[in-house]
Amino acid sequence: MSIAVIGAGNMGRAIACRLVTGGHDVLLADEDTAKAESVAAEIAPLGGGTVRAAPARDAADIAGIVVLATLYDVSTRVAAELSELLDGKIVVDISNPFNGTFNGLTTPEGSSAGEEIARRVPGARVVKAFNTTFAPVLFAGTLDETPIDVLLASDDDGAKDRVARIVKSGRLRPIDAGALANSRTLERITLLLVELQGRYELDFQATLRFLPGRVEHTTFDPSLDAAAATG
Repeated sequence: MSIAVIGAGNMGRAIACRLVTGGHDVLLADEDTAKAESVAAEIAPLGGGTVRAAPARDAADIAGIVVLATLYDVSTRVAAELSELLDGKIVVDISNPFNGTFNGLTTPEGSSAGEEIARRVPGARVVKAFNTTFAPVLFAGTLDETPIDVLLASDDDGAKDRVARIVKSGRLRPIDAGALANSRTLERITLLLVELQGRYELDFQATLRFLPGRVEHTTFDPSLDAAAATG
């Protein structure tokens, strides 16, 4: 199954690199066709998969999984424009709805970018992923020889599991972050990470790591946890 990455900016480039590393066939789309072609040519030799530039509508039509690797305002527009093509497919939202001064979010109270994307593609299976990773670290796949954690939030456990497997194939570590509503927390965490990396002049060479060390992706059932706590 092909995977479409819509957006050939820093994050789109990094995600496409991880996908090619994992042996997947990638369709890379961007409003700037020359940019998509240039990025595709750059990352094609980096893994066992393939990558080629394609128009966004063609990529969304062909692919079974579509990654919206664009800024929040662009992602909401693209999601609405491609809604019919995305029906029944897995849609991965990576966006963070930062305001212009990076001290707040632009989403409505009680919502998130992940949930706003889901509203625009009601027939799709939306997974929040990659929003807590910075592009330079994601492109490299490790930081100080430590694999990168990718937190996944979705109301569709099957879709989340599928994305987790793809993440793992790209030599990253998937972490089940629960329901799609948890995107609200993930996006606020990233807002803090952006401030911290700037405060310590890290040039985006930073990442969020969940400890303790060895964690396998699993679907968390809160009812079982509650039963264990009360039983």
